[in-house]
Amino acid sequence: LKESNIDLSDLQGEEFDNPLSEYSGAGVIFGRTGGVIEAATRTALESITGKRIDNIEFTSLRGWEGFRSCELNVGDINLKIGVAHGLKEAGKMLDKIREGEEFYHAIEIMACNGGCIGGGGQPKPKKRQETIIKRGEGLNK
Repeated sequence: LKESNIDLSDLQGEEFDNPLSEYSGAGVIFGRTGGVIEAATRTALESITGKRIDNIEFTSLRGWEGFRSCELNVGDINLKIGVAHGLKEAGKMLDKIREGEEFYHAIEIMACNGGCIGGGGQPKPKKRQETIIKRGEGLNK
């Protein structure tokens, strides 16, 4: 402050910056399996088409199967997306890709069961899978 000749007592009052208050709705769903790829796909499609896309059906990406895929069709764009959570399921998906049985334009792999909502930093509930599903559904609201 001294080097820049700034005297704090001479400064006029103003509102504080709040840099952590702005976030995207897509960032909320990052914690559950399928959330990152859903947000990335929506963003990519909006960038490619130049239009806001509100009517994409991501239901199959929001499931709880350990390894799943879906095909999305938006105008002339057709995408096949793979999602896996849990390293065992991720291994299955990667094996299918290596063996040429499956092809995906994009994949999401989350190491923890259910995504980050089921990770090591979370409390350990008695009804683990039920709790993970409830946490994930809460992120979709």
